[in-house]
Amino acid sequence: MHKFERISEQELYDLRMKIRKVTEEELEPLGNLMDKTNVYPPEMWEIGKRNDMFRMTMPVEYGGMGLGKEQWFPILEEIARGNNAFRMFFHIANGMGWEILYDHGPKELKDEWLPQMAKGDKFIAFALTEEGCGTGADIRSTAVKKGDKWVLNGKKTLISFTDVCDAINIVCITDDSKRKTGGAHTTFMVPVNTPGLRMENMPHMMGCRGVGHAYVYMENLEIDDKYRMGPVGEGLSVAVNSLQISRGSMAVCMLGICQRLLELCIKRANDRVTFGKPLIQRQAIQGMIADMAAEIHALRLLCRDCAQKFDRGEDIDEI
Repeated sequence: MHKFERISEQELYDLRMKIRKVTEEELEPLGNLMDKTNVYPPEMWEIGKRNDMFRMTMPVEYGGMGLGKEQWFPILEEIARGNNAFRMFFHIANGMGWEILYDHGPKELKDEWLPQMAKGDKFIAFALTEEGCGTGADIRSTAVKKGDKWVLNGKKTLISFTDVCDAINIVCITDDSKRKTGGAHTTFMVPVNTPGLRMENMPHMMGCRGVGHAYVYMENLEIDDKYRMGPVGEGLSVAVNSLQISRGSMAVCMLGICQRLLELCIKRANDRVTFGKPLIQRQAIQGMIADMAAEIHALRLLCRDCAQKFDRGEDIDEI
């Protein structure tokens, strides 16, 4: 676990308000275009770079701000107030996009990739899901050792960001005999220009317009051992550990959406007049809004507890 940097509460508040303004005034207007084209607009990268949105959690040694989850989550909440596709992108860019490489990759690849990721010039996607498989333990994609290289074969499905990524972390079976006992999986970071890697766009998904999804095919794909993330046989742990805190980030994203909707509800209740008075003055409406506000704040506190435990290195499985 790397060392986290902390900024003051005032600095955090100022940063949150800055990102809220960027989200609502710069990113959100791009949503209409993205709804039509179904791709991320080029302006998103420039806005992200200009406002340090690629480097907030990246360790300082690689050009990042080094924020821990406790201080990153409130910022992510602000991003999540806007278009869902943008929050999805910056959630991964500040999470498992770089974390797998940092935690499990060789120094050579870290030095090459992480500074570029902090600048927003590189992006790494993640591929675990396969058709007809469950948690990942039962995947069928394989990697076979051949000298100092690995040969990958298989098919992944519903893989996000395939149209904008520069590499994909792919989980494969390396020892089928250990499926039940553990040690069967290994994770590899595969640059998208690697021969034998092929992507095929999937039919459009409901919601999240702009986020590319694809089938990812590995067809006798050869890759150097230096691209192996973590020890042989620990690939499922690499994946699950990264997904664990990513689920916490997802909860924060839902929190941002709920908070924005609550504010819109309050505004509407103040503006809408029936039988001579605004809806906000009616006790039934007040009760519904109060319940919504209480549940949203409870989620915020739960997310904060998750972040604090993660930053301390504690297990967050049961949260």
